[in-house]
Amino acid sequence: MSSSSLRDAKYLLHPPRRQQPDYGSHNNNDDSEESSSSMDDDDDEEAKATLLRRQDNFTIGYDVQKGYRGTELKLSSFRRPHMRAFHGSWCCFFASFFTQFAMAPLLPVMEQSLQLTKSQVWQGNLAMMIGGIPMRLLIGPMVEKHGGKGAMTTILALSGIVCGLSGVVVTNATSLSITRFLIGAMDTFVPCQFWITCLFVREVAATAMAIAGGLGSVGSACTQIVLGTAIFPLIAYALNGDEDLAWRLTLIFPALLSISTAWVFAKFSDDCPLGNFQEVKKAGLMVERSAMDSFRSGALNINSWLLFLQFAFSCGVDFTMSNGAAMYYHKRFNQPVSIVGALAFLYGISALYARAVGGYLSDVMSESLSLRGRLLAQFLSMALQGLLNVWFARMDELGHSVTMLVFFSIMVQISMGTCFGIVPYIDGPNIGSVAGIVAAGGNVGGAMCSLLFMYYDYDWAMELMGWLTVASSFLTFFIVVKGFRGLVFGTEDEEGSSTKQQHSPLVVPGKMQHSPHLVAYRRRQRKNAWRPRS
Repeated sequence: MSSSSLRDAKYLLHPPRRQQPDYGSHNNNDDSEESSSSMDDDDDEEAKATLLRRQDNFTIGYDVQKGYRGTELKLSSFRRPHMRAFHGSWCCFFASFFTQFAMAPLLPVMEQSLQLTKSQVWQGNLAMMIGGIPMRLLIGPMVEKHGGKGAMTTILALSGIVCGLSGVVVTNATSLSITRFLIGAMDTFVPCQFWITCLFVREVAATAMAIAGGLGSVGSACTQIVLGTAIFPLIAYALNGDEDLAWRLTLIFPALLSISTAWVFAKFSDDCPLGNFQEVKKAGLMVERSAMDSFRSGALNINSWLLFLQFAFSCGVDFTMSNGAAMYYHKRFNQPVSIVGALAFLYGISALYARAVGGYLSDVMSESLSLRGRLLAQFLSMALQGLLNVWFARMDELGHSVTMLVFFSIMVQISMGTCFGIVPYIDGPNIGSVAGIVAAGGNVGGAMCSLLFMYYDYDWAMELMGWLTVASSFLTFFIVVKGFRGLVFGTEDEEGSSTKQQHSPLVVPGKMQHSPHLVAYRRRQRKNAWRPRS
């Protein structure tokens, strides 16, 4: 559609006022200002129409009333904006986790190289968990204001730089802890999940977030086998057994992966269906958010903190196992580095499918039981996860332990998927802040569990972690969302559930629906008079 036809459509709907005669220089100035203002309005309207025309290139179903969010997933598609950004979210998250956990399979070697004690090794793990807490809390309001893509790609590139420099700067326990703290602080989980909520309606968001989170989390498993079982042994062999230099050079690979992935998706993806936040705001199609107000609203909601505690013993357990599975089998079963990396991979690979199962289970149960179904899925998955954790801790034979590890890891991922299936319902307009608070629970839980392994024997620490998970599952009974029936409390209210819990206000409905250019554009569509640009 040409700019002239759009301008003609606007004037047909809103005819210009009759020009007044020129009575002097003062009136000339007024006319000049009015003309300038009119031109600015025309430019703004054309910018809006340009963004709104993008819907004709959408390849999946979408809901106009919910900010053009997608209503379906086409995993085989890589087209902009919905599916390109979906794949971008998990690819970036994969690279982030690959980098964050790059040191995990190398810890047995680093322990000898840097002459670390058991306590110092777990202090490094603890530092990584603590580093992510403030980032996850603060990044929620920030992504609501500036968008998920920019935050994701910027943080990912920075984490790659820090990881690449680690081989040079890490010389003792202190520098190891500082480096892991910085890498942990560059966490991309919240931008990943928020990016998804900007692209898909909440009815399919749980599945979308679970798939993206699960595929991304596989990065922590792949780094175990790629770095620990493949690249490190090859480099050590090429260096005639110099393991100290080998682990330092190994860390260059995740750095290159993170930086290159960040560049690709920063350049070739979008924040939301209509484009990037900056251009959508400039066109006047987005509500300007206050980061402080958003965080305050999310923080004052008790449900945010209940999910915070539950995520501490799903994601927190996942962090602990991703960091410590290799050390667990190295210390308890006396397995070499090349073997423990493969065993740790068996734990992490379940994220490839199990997290998505959790999100899908949450969506399916909500179809018949609404939010109550999601809560029930959350309770059952966390309780079973904790019991399998206890059973795993009591396995004394390697074969039995590995078998239980697989089942235990599946339930951890399912619990994480069901947890974030609840998040979009807590406070729709402030979902970024709620997601940040809940996600921070994962780091807090990881830090708490790291302390258990720091001060107790591996078998007892593992079992205690399982019982704490079982206890946290009962918090589900106290989650009450206005307009929805909980497991024990609350009542179902169609009006409350349909109007109170809305999506984050991505696009201003009034401006979107009543733009003169959009009205003219839709009329032309109905008459089949408009054709897309070549």
